[in-house]
Amino acid sequence: MIINKTAKLLLAVVLILVALGYAGCGKDNTANVEQKNISVTVGEAKKQEISARTVITGKITPLSEVVIVPKISGKAAEVPVDVSTRVKKGALLVKLDTTDLEISLSGAVLNYTNARSNYERMKSLYSEGAVSREHLEQAELAYNLAKNQTESIRNQISNATMTSPVDGEVAFRSIDPGEMAAPGQPVMTVVNIDTVCVEGTVAERDITLVKEGQKVKVRVDSAGGAFEGVIQTLSPVADAVTKGYPVKVEINNPGHQLKPGMFAEIELVTRSTADAIVVSKEALVTRGADKVLYVIKGDLVEERRVKTGIESEDRVEITGGLAAGEKFVTGGQQSLFDQAKVTVRTGAGS
Repeated sequence: MIINKTAKLLLAVVLILVALGYAGCGKDNTANVEQKNISVTVGEAKKQEISARTVITGKITPLSEVVIVPKISGKAAEVPVDVSTRVKKGALLVKLDTTDLEISLSGAVLNYTNARSNYERMKSLYSEGAVSREHLEQAELAYNLAKNQTESIRNQISNATMTSPVDGEVAFRSIDPGEMAAPGQPVMTVVNIDTVCVEGTVAERDITLVKEGQKVKVRVDSAGGAFEGVIQTLSPVADAVTKGYPVKVEINNPGHQLKPGMFAEIELVTRSTADAIVVSKEALVTRGADKVLYVIKGDLVEERRVKTGIESEDRVEITGGLAAGEKFVTGGQQSLFDQAKVTVRTGAGS
């Protein structure tokens, strides 16, 4: 009898626990099927222009750069310009001391005058038969040597004065008054940066997109943004190393905002359309191999597989799956699923 009572008591306890378990499960399931609205922002599909671009990298270089190299040795007597000095064509850059050359020239001129007089006298005597042809030739040789020596010294004096061959700005100076200059050793560099250049290489696949005279966008972040350039030269032959085609772009630079050595990017439009449905790349969600947009349908969203076309830096063309005028989620989409309930945040858009 006692055993039967104990068994009945245990059975009652088990039944109570099972009933409580079912009740708890039923309560959790009810919570799971309750769906809270997800807060999102939306945008409306509109037709816009979009372009795909390729970038050619390069560096800013001067339109012209002239290295000033002495032709003779000598001590610098005058150096009237410094780095960043703007100069005109013909402006004095460096003048070497010519004191010794001037003294040598005086002697050479005197020697030349005497040699010329003697040669003229010998020609007269030779015509009269008073001197031999050998004497005439010796006088002629002395005259020519004296003449050449005079011209050589005058050329050296002329070469002692170095002037700018172009309008520009002094970019480098390595000599001060009193220092010695030597032939072949650069003493100054003058650059013209009123117009600057960017040189790069166009890939073979893009060569049909480029032509001389074409306007292009050049981005120079260190100078504050984008500038307009013009393609001046395009090589008809590919570079043997890079396999690309060298291109040179010129940019007007009147304020000298662009400096030689700055990193630059030439942007070339590879594809473009003026009538495309365009969305921000952030609106797209990747689901496996598919690209998905969440399209607003009342207070629900429809998970829509879409096809994409031209891509720019932050936008993408939708070529299939979305029509103009439809509204789609632009923020909060990562938490969505097909037929999810949503609440549109007021004042938000794409």
